[in-house]
Amino acid sequence: MEFVNINENCLSIVFDERINPEINAQVIQMKSTIQNSDIVGINELVISYNTLVIYFDDTKTNHTALTEAVQKLELISDDKYPATTYIIPVCYDAPFNLDLEEMATRHNKSTDEIIQIHTSKPYLIYMLGFMPGFPFLGGLDESIATPRKSSPRKEIPAGSVGIANAQTGIYPLASPGGWNIIGRTPLRLFDPNRNPEVYYEAGDYIKFKRISKDEYDTIEQSVNNGTYVIETEVH
Repeated sequence: MEFVNINENCLSIVFDERINPEINAQVIQMKSTIQNSDIVGINELVISYNTLVIYFDDTKTNHTALTEAVQKLELISDDKYPATTYIIPVCYDAPFNLDLEEMATRHNKSTDEIIQIHTSKPYLIYMLGFMPGFPFLGGLDESIATPRKSSPRKEIPAGSVGIANAQTGIYPLASPGGWNIIGRTPLRLFDPNRNPEVYYEAGDYIKFKRISKDEYDTIEQSVNNGTYVIETEVH
């Protein structure tokens, strides 16, 4: 681990320069370990692919004391924090699949093949960022990895599922963006009036489940009524 002083109340712990599931697991373990420690003065812990950023109250601690306290910690085992897989229903039909046909042509596959590959396995949530609840997911099959669009759209609808390079992700809110959009979920992934505001966190998994347009409409109504219960698997 490398400790980097970012500013007067921010310390960064860099585990490696690579994007790797094992390294990301160490970052998440360190976050859990610090949360369960008696270290004083910590305001917020933020995970990225290979780094843990610690924001702290500089009236209660400092970079040196915090670094020494963290170095003395023994990482909590993954076994104490089982990961959850969240099943996200996605409609890959028009008008939600803005770039699916183009991607199919690019990869010399049918649209059904693209969908089958995309829904074939769970994806690790490396981090949340860009906007509240946006999951950066690793493990996309290389056969459908697709570069970002050269001209980003001015607005991507909330719930849109996209691919950018070797990653896939979901837009919880409407936003400009350059990801290739292949479907949309009717779920409200970020809701400030819900507890929790975001279902998942870094270290969990997301698996996409194909649904029809009729199923989309039914789930959307259930979400709007506040009766939808997201499907999960704990492992």
